[in-house]
Amino acid sequence: MWLAVLALGAAPAQVAVAGSAGGLLSAPPVECGPGEVYDPSLGTCIIIIEGPGQPGAPDPGPVDPPEEGGGGGVPPGEIACTETIKDQEVPCELPGGWHWVQGWNAYARLADPQPPRSDPVWEGNAEGAIYDRGIWLGDPSLDPSLEDQVWSAGPPWEDLPNPLVLAYQAVAAMNLKAVSIGIVPEDGPGRIGLLGLPTWMWAETPSADTVGPITRSASAGGYTVTATGRVEQIVWDMGDGTSVVCATPGTPYEDRFGAMDSPDCGHRYTEQGHYPISATSYWVISWAGLDQSGTIEMELIQDGQIVMGEAQVLSQ
Repeated sequence: MWLAVLALGAAPAQVAVAGSAGGLLSAPPVECGPGEVYDPSLGTCIIIIEGPGQPGAPDPGPVDPPEEGGGGGVPPGEIACTETIKDQEVPCELPGGWHWVQGWNAYARLADPQPPRSDPVWEGNAEGAIYDRGIWLGDPSLDPSLEDQVWSAGPPWEDLPNPLVLAYQAVAAMNLKAVSIGIVPEDGPGRIGLLGLPTWMWAETPSADTVGPITRSASAGGYTVTATGRVEQIVWDMGDGTSVVCATPGTPYEDRFGAMDSPDCGHRYTEQGHYPISATSYWVISWAGLDQSGTIEMELIQDGQIVMGEAQVLSQ
């Protein structure tokens, strides 16, 4: 089995979703394992992992992708309202009915009074309304500077798609998978490694959807968010209390290497026995769109095991 973990920036909590190696979510298990709770909304077992939250802050629960229709003006979750020219975080709302519209890089509010229908600002539309567009002046105590008036079919801070929703859709389109474990000694019946010889680990047949880089996009309402993901490192739990951090997918072993150590991802056991192993791929997925950007982190885990023994010398 493998586990998938989604995290948004420095979110106070993370959710690990148990599934099968075929995808991020699988059919619900008959029984949940120790420490797992069945979530009917997800259709699977979940494990809540505490993160770095703020002392005394209430637990917000699992981190899930935001709901559709969250609006592009003031997105929920980890995204802040940002004035992109000055690269400055701004209040998402100001007194006087002003709302930040990220797609405009400006504030908007319903114009009061509304201009007469004969005004060209209506652009010939009989529906919708006229909105004031204001420029951030760098001080929340100041009213935005009125730039112009714009027609919109609805409140512009609600019309734009939520870029975080599109980012998750782009990640889902990647169909990311845990790496297939390549290891010497091999994981299989009758396969035994000898103490004193090196263990080599690598990602078997690495591909875009197992180690990256991989890029996918998602669009809605004429707006597009593009996400690019890659594995930053693979952490191997060797089952003997040792973790090996590999910055590369590893080098596949060949017979010609003999008793050489792996140049980038290896280990040596000191005691014989059966060892459960796992390879955790740490994905970092950067996304950008609608003048916003962010990072989604993901972990995918593949399990296996190997057997180590001692060479026996026969004497007569």
